[in-house]
Amino acid sequence: MRALLQGSPGRSPFAGHFRGRVAEGGAELAWAGRVKGSAAPEEAWAAAEAAREAMTTVRGSDRFALIDSAWAALRNLNRPDISLLLVASDAEGLSLAASGLGDLRLDGEPVAEPDHPLFDEPGVRERPGYFHPPRVGNDWVGVPVGVKFAPGDVDLTCGARNVP
Repeated sequence: MRALLQGSPGRSPFAGHFRGRVAEGGAELAWAGRVKGSAAPEEAWAAAEAAREAMTTVRGSDRFALIDSAWAALRNLNRPDISLLLVASDAEGLSLAASGLGDLRLDGEPVAEPDHPLFDEPGVRERPGYFHPPRVGNDWVGVPVGVKFAPGDVDLTCGARNVP
């Protein structure tokens, strides 16, 4: 299971991107995000490093606890420009949460209608909801608000190099 975020058009398509995963107690969380994506590379890198560091604190024994822990960790950064996709699974199923996305794809196909509540402006909400997708798969691709989905090799469009 991978959470990926499509890059933006321009010279620095992955500025401010961060991703990772954690597994604990039979549950797993994968995330991909972007913060300060339109900033200078040095600023974007520093913001992404802060987000990566915050995500090292994520803990939980089920998919909901992992998602809640991730939101809490990122909320402390106070970043209104964050775009994020969280994909969590456990023995009971799969749940997603997101902010700052305009589209979500699984195997190149849309997962939800454009007016779905999953899609909203960047930032970390006080109490974001959970999305239980109608199908499951491996590569979940979030498309940030203002970016058009680019079909093709998901590893290239999302900057995924050697990401399991």
